[in-house]
Amino acid sequence: MSTCFFIGHRDAPETLRPLLAEAVERHITQYGVTEFAVGHYGHFDAMAAGVVREKSRGQL
Repeated sequence: MSTCFFIGHRDAPETLRPLLAEAVERHITQYGVTEFAVGHYGHFDAMAAGVVREKSRGQL
């Protein structure tokens, strides 16, 4: 089991979303990550949580 932590700025631009999606996919396929930890403050954290949630539901 490997864990990836997302830590970012509260004012992160929405343009980061596709990069986060690529990073989540890469960490799962290349690094064997099975768990993601995301903070609960600011736009980056919400965006990262959304990407992980979408990936877990097969929406990405």
